[in-house]
Amino acid sequence: MALNDTAAMPAPVIRADSLLLIALACCALAWSGIGAAYIASAMDGHVPWCVPFVSGCDSISATGRHGWGYFMFKATMLPAAALGAVYWYLCGVWLRACGSASRVDNTIVVLGVAGALFLALYVTFLGSDGDIYRLMRRYGTVGYFGCTFLAQLLLSRRAQILTHNCALARAKVWLGLGMLIGGIVFAGIANLAAEKEAIQNVSEWLFAAGLTGYPVLTWLLWRQTHFTLEAQALRTRRGSSR
Repeated sequence: MALNDTAAMPAPVIRADSLLLIALACCALAWSGIGAAYIASAMDGHVPWCVPFVSGCDSISATGRHGWGYFMFKATMLPAAALGAVYWYLCGVWLRACGSASRVDNTIVVLGVAGALFLALYVTFLGSDGDIYRLMRRYGTVGYFGCTFLAQLLLSRRAQILTHNCALARAKVWLGLGMLIGGIVFAGIANLAAEKEAIQNVSEWLFAAGLTGYPVLTWLLWRQTHFTLEAQALRTRRGSSR
């Protein structure tokens, strides 16, 4: 009687370091989408031509509410949110590769992935009218900014400890502190200034730039610590015995 069995054979290990470029893609895809949506919306007259980082002429949301800007914004920001979730997973892998065994590591990944999901929620309902959609966008905005910022602060602190406070780790901390202090300062100015909405818009653009630029520092830190990824599959071998 012949019996078929399978034996697992290790396949060659394949370098998968190109996945680390996801950290750069998060930033590049987000700002290419926002930039394209802004240009399209400005050409159609939905937003004014300006430098929103300085003048605060309109919000980030305004770039993706109407016309071709609506489609460009969703077509880039939804994939950016998905890449963001993968990026935070890779951050967890990097922490384990550095020998970290802190419970905070899981919190960092959960907060980061939650922020990516909130971003997807916000983008999904952007441009839709109605109180429910407006509420979903508010939840998405607050959840994305809040969860992502907390995850970045925690990751910065863990990076300081694991890399013995290297320059890039310090840069990540200073970026977080700058965003926190800037947010407080802009909030105070907005309450006193006549152009309250413009100040809030500038704050939003700058804060978003900090959040999306943070993964670039992470990528540089991965390179500095020689973080690599490897993939391996199992091949099966069929044989027979009598």
